[in-house]
Amino acid sequence: MKSKQVPETSNIVMRDHSDHGPLAGELMDLYVAMIIVIPIAFVLKSLWV
Repeated sequence: MKSKQVPETSNIVMRDHSDHGPLAGELMDLYVAMIIVIPIAFVLKSLWV
């Protein structure tokens, strides 16, 4: 019985894209939203009082 050799590329594990750091994906969207919303909230609060 002959055995078939498995190519080397099949041993590569697919990585999750969560290793891009803290400024990737949805977390970056959250940071941008905070940069926009927090100053607007302070301006509106200063007008209210």
